[in-house]
Amino acid sequence: MKFLILLFSFQLLFGATPEQIEEYISVSSAEEELLQLQSQFSAMQNGFSQDANSSEETYDMQLLTVRFKEHLERALSETEMNEILENYKNVVYLQFVSNMMYVPDKNETDAYLFTLEEDETLKERLNLLEDISKALNKEKSMAVMFDELMLPLLKSAQGANTLNEEILKQRRTAYLKAMAESARRDTLFNLKEFSIEELEALREVVKTSAMNHETKAVYGATAYTLKEFFLSLASRYDVSKHDPSKYNKSTEDRNNTK
Repeated sequence: MKFLILLFSFQLLFGATPEQIEEYISVSSAEEELLQLQSQFSAMQNGFSQDANSSEETYDMQLLTVRFKEHLERALSETEMNEILENYKNVVYLQFVSNMMYVPDKNETDAYLFTLEEDETLKERLNLLEDISKALNKEKSMAVMFDELMLPLLKSAQGANTLNEEILKQRRTAYLKAMAESARRDTLFNLKEFSIEELEALREVVKTSAMNHETKAVYGATAYTLKEFFLSLASRYDVSKHDPSKYNKSTEDRNNTK
């Protein structure tokens, strides 16, 4: 038994190879998503740097891809990456990955989900979709995004002294709830054209250990990729201007005046 444990530990030392990482980047949606991140965060960085007299250095967005690949090599073993790549040979899963690149209109999503949740004849479809969403969008994996990105940003930002542990806990809960619901909505909507048979086949894929490894690794790699960038914004981020409770209150006030 000790020998088997030692052997298993030894095998974990061999991370995914650069060749495997490049193959993963090419067959998954990772490259497109990284490009979107570069564009979105470049705009965010520019927004924080509108002061012409600012001496703050800008973050090199090309580092996002480099850091993403570095983390995947460390987070996944060669065997795990082989299992992940095997999933991408599944036609149904490939179609799902392609569909998830589409960002639907909120009203369009609302209308579809209303029908899906109210129509009793769609109950089997809804149950399958919920199973798939739960397998893909696990809170434990998503939590790394708050713990490794938002929390360091909040603790280093202007006005951080106003945040106590209870407030941070509330923000974490609100962040995860919003993130989980957003992911659920996108997942359910982008599978609307799949047949019951295709959904059943997809459910088998997303419940594999390989899918679990991939999800954890990608969330971890994304957090690792963006951490330095988020910290570079900390000195320009004012906690008081990004208080969810104040936003919610102002929204309620506007609604009450209508």
